[in-house]
Amino acid sequence: MIRRTLLLVALVAALACGHKTRPLAPELVLPEAPSEIVAASTADGVQLTWKRPDRYTGGKQMNDLGGFVIERASGDVGSAGFARIGDLQLDDRGRFRKERRISWTDTSAVPGENYMYRVTAVTTDDYTSAPGGPVTIRYQRKAAR
Repeated sequence: MIRRTLLLVALVAALACGHKTRPLAPELVLPEAPSEIVAASTADGVQLTWKRPDRYTGGKQMNDLGGFVIERASGDVGSAGFARIGDLQLDDRGRFRKERRISWTDTSAVPGENYMYRVTAVTTDDYTSAPGGPVTIRYQRKAAR
């Protein structure tokens, strides 16, 4: 009876543990950087469009993309002068949609100024990618249609 109970406890403990995998190094669970960043002048400001990552740097499928940090540098300052100008948070609908293109508009851009932009992906538990970009643009306000 005791032997049967111990066997049953061992079996339940083994099944309760679930499937274990080897731990991954932190650099393998960072999101890939956003890619194909494009900047365009619009009537509302500089519209940035990019392709959101769907994998971690280690190659596994990513399902916990939380959003993006958008940074801008003045063309006069260069890449050393990047400052955070926006955040774009994704809800579940945005996180799991098939379309991978994301857009965001910098409404504080000044016509005639040169800018550099870069975008960083952030997971829901605050792991960040390397910045995607930079992309440069001279903002020329387009007439509203």
